[in-house]
Formats: sequence, C-alpha cells, structure tokens
Amino acid sequence: MRSAGSGVIRALLMDADGVLQRLPKGFFGDFAALGGGRDFMREVFREEKRAMTGTEDLIDVLTELIDRRGLSISAEQLLALWYRIEVDQRMLDLVARARAAGVITVLATNQQSYRGTWMQQHLPYADYFDHAFYSFEVGLAKPDPAYFTHIVDHLGIAAGDAVFVDDLAENTAGARRAGLTAITYPHRSPFGLLKLRLRAAGVPGL
Repeated sequence: MRSAGSGVIRALLMDADGVLQRLPKGFFGDFAALGGGRDFMREVFREEKRAMTGTEDLIDVLTELIDRRGLSISAEQLLALWYRIEVDQRMLDLVARARAAGVITVLATNQQSYRGTWMQQHLPYADYFDHAFYSFEVGLAKPDPAYFTHIVDHLGIAAGDAVFVDDLAENTAGARRAGLTAITYPHRSPFGLLKLRLRAAGVPGL
C-alpha cells in the first residue's frame, strides 16, 4: 500500500470499455456468427488477454484459434468488429469538467495493440486526457497493482491522490491494492450516481 497522499485529488483515471465507450447493439451476435456461436466468442475474449501487455501479437493468437477450430474466417475479420465503438459523450464532458478544475485526466485501459492503435487514431480521447496508458504500451495490465503504480509514479503523485473508475470490480480491487481510491461503475449504472460518487471522493469540478 502506498502513501495516503495529500488529501487533495490530483488525478482522475478512467477506464475505456464499459465506462467511456461501449460496444454497439448487435456486436455480440455478429461476433458469435463469425465463429459459429457464443462459445467461440468467449474463447476469443479469453485468448485476447494474451496480447494485452504487448508480449504476443493478436493476429498470431487469433490465427492459431481459427486454425484450431477449422474456421474459414480471417483474424482481420474479427479485428474489424473490435473497431466498432460507441463513445459516451457524457463521460467525456465529465472528464472535461474535472480537467478544467485542474485535475490531471488519465485514460487507463487494457487494449491489445491493434484496437489500441485504432482508438488512438480515431477516437477523441487526446482532446480530453492529459495522459493515456494503454496496457499494450505499458507492458502491464489491470488488475495488476503494478499497472497503477506505474501510472502514479509517471505522474509524480501519491497513489492516494488519484481516483480510478472502472466497470470491473477486479480492476478496482487492483487499484485499491496499489493505494488509489477506486470506484466500480458497472455496465448500465446510472450516470448521476457516478457523478455523486466522484464528488464524494473529492474530485474537483463535478
């Protein structure tokens, strides 16, 4: 556990998938259809984790899976589905308000290199976040506490001066183990509730 910090929130860390952005309607059906069912989709997502820290190439991982299942699709077809992303403008506006109040805004996301690079090139996050820590670039991934320690060390702040938001409890648990304040914001939770919890955590500007 790192130091409790100054008591002033200096940084807001936001997860991407499930918080800032969501998959569009029909995504899971289209994904499952390519491989013949939801069992295939679940296996793909499990295998994707091998590429999250940049140590393995997702194209190689997917090609191996496709060959193992004897499917007549390409890894590129699967990747194209991953690029279908809907950004929640309410979240970006919230981030902008915190940033205007002097808070360091940080994108903290687990991504394999193909989707992460696509996000960097096509989504507006650079206009809202002072820093971005993509797992494939950092070489660490949530929920590893070392991922969060890397971020606060890079920012030059105490862990206790940062608040992290994620939709997965395992990731917020990892952040807490690193000493951050962490808020779990499950899928489809009320947006107003998140604002209240961020205010209660001491995030300025909200």
